[in-house]
Amino acid sequence: MLKKILIGVAGLLLLVIGGAMIGLISTHRSITHERVPLPPPDRVVASGKTPIGPNKLRYVNTASQVMPRSGVLDPGQDPKPNDPYIMSHPSFVLEWSDGRILLVDVGMTRDGATAFGSTLQKLGGAQAIEPHGSTAEQLGPARVRVAAAIFTHLHSDHVGGITELAADRGRPLLVFQTEAQAERPNYTTRGGLKLLQQTPSIKLERLGPGPLHAVPGFPGVFVIAAGGHTPGSQLVVAHVTEEGRTRTVVFVGDIVNNIDGINNNIPKPYLYRLLMVPEDDQRQEELRLYLRNLRDRFDAQLLVAHDQLAIENSGVAKWSE
Repeated sequence: MLKKILIGVAGLLLLVIGGAMIGLISTHRSITHERVPLPPPDRVVASGKTPIGPNKLRYVNTASQVMPRSGVLDPGQDPKPNDPYIMSHPSFVLEWSDGRILLVDVGMTRDGATAFGSTLQKLGGAQAIEPHGSTAEQLGPARVRVAAAIFTHLHSDHVGGITELAADRGRPLLVFQTEAQAERPNYTTRGGLKLLQQTPSIKLERLGPGPLHAVPGFPGVFVIAAGGHTPGSQLVVAHVTEEGRTRTVVFVGDIVNNIDGINNNIPKPYLYRLLMVPEDDQRQEELRLYLRNLRDRFDAQLLVAHDQLAIENSGVAKWSE
């Protein structure tokens, strides 16, 4: 009798493991289908010839967490493994002269940050996370001026603050998406898409043709269907004119989590990109080199969502009214 029970348990375990492996292989295969051509870098920069783009760029950081670089960069390829690293969870605030605000990502709520950070503390050797407050909380009265949002991808640490931001609105909050982000989530982003679909006052808007998708009603902002990290990962390009000078800014999302991923063409840790968030290694390398080319040859500024020290050194100011 005991032998039969053990054989049954072993068979069940094999079925579970086999199902998980099939699901993982399917997820990896699906993301490799998202390799649409990237727009030429000179076209990306040239798209900024508009006098009515955003005139302010600032950021809100919803949480900070000190952790080792080995949690975000392949330790076998990192030339500076002992350098400090702080994972940030920002929302980037683009503002037009008429006061309208468009957000790139919205970060997390305080409770969401606590839960998210606890996982990294247990699994990634991170210190306790420090929540700073949701984007809605930090924007204060200015949150009523938020007209739209774009998400670099739909993981919870980028989308979680949307419920507070969308609450008690008198008009819809527009969210712009490529086809891939709107229609082809995987198990890591399905919850984020569902949150957007079920949040009152959110109006999902499909972007027009690419590869450089103009954002309607928000001149000077474009979206590039990236893939690589998730099927619906998006690069957001903004041509920001401040003090008479226009610069091209690219919001990288999680294509890398540390700027040295771009500087030295370093992927994320192997088990992370294989199991935790299945990535397309070929596309990710293409994107890292593409972004480095945009910066080094075409003078674009790159903002990596989860690299707090790089954001602080970027010259972009923290939000203040």
